[in-house]
Amino acid sequence: MKPTFIGIGAQKCASSWLYRILEDHPEACLSEPKELDFFSYFFHFGFQWYEDHFKCTASAKAIGEISPSYLHDYLAPKRAADYEPRLKVIVSLRDPIERALSQHKHMIRIGFFKGPDFSFEAGLKANPTYIEQGLYAKYLDLWLASFPQEQLLIVFMDDIRADAGAVARQVYRFLGISEDHQPAALNVKANPSYVVNHRALDDFVIRCRGIARGLGLRAVWKVLARTPLRWFYESLNRIESDTVVPPLRPETIDRLHQALDVETRRLARMTGRELPWTADTRESRGKSG
Repeated sequence: MKPTFIGIGAQKCASSWLYRILEDHPEACLSEPKELDFFSYFFHFGFQWYEDHFKCTASAKAIGEISPSYLHDYLAPKRAADYEPRLKVIVSLRDPIERALSQHKHMIRIGFFKGPDFSFEAGLKANPTYIEQGLYAKYLDLWLASFPQEQLLIVFMDDIRADAGAVARQVYRFLGISEDHQPAALNVKANPSYVVNHRALDDFVIRCRGIARGLGLRAVWKVLARTPLRWFYESLNRIESDTVVPPLRPETIDRLHQALDVETRRLARMTGRELPWTADTRESRGKSG
């Protein structure tokens, strides 16, 4: 069964929210797991491997998957277009500086950045993709070279925060499914940032979740997640990331603006939308405040 749409990121830009507002829609069918990374990392596995992840009924009107690795992968756009030129493509974006900080916290959460200095500046030295993945216009150029503009929908996290329902309806309309659906996770924050106290315990829980999903017990795992057991585990093993990650230094913010502002301005022209992410906009807002 071939997908009719893909979500391509960017990373840490509400892709999990998009998955959740679609997975319980009666006219949509999502892959399991969420991120297949086929057109980026696993293209060599072949189309049968890819299509085996879509266990959909004939009534599904929108079939798809969401892999944030696609946006910044140079080969993914052409691979996706060659596979199915009619694919609809959803792009989710946010303030690139905010995105970079969120990526840093995510790297800490999954144990890819271990400190002992947990500052963003230390993380940036170890991972240049903090900036690279925020060059949205650069990567959208590649996707627009492979797909017509009417097959791309760009949603912004700013809009999700302001009116999640309106953005959900926009996504449903784009995919040609009913806009009347009320998703259970509409206003639920996905993937909150945290620091793990005991990495081995967290890895064990992640493995258990993977096993449960592999055995078709995802619904059971969701029920367990709503019990006091989850609260007990999180209180034991998780710390809010803001308690260990200090605020960005002013000179770091200046550096990020220098690296990102040209692409942000170009994105504004591409989308025909004024974006409150440039250095000038931030400065004017600061003066007005």
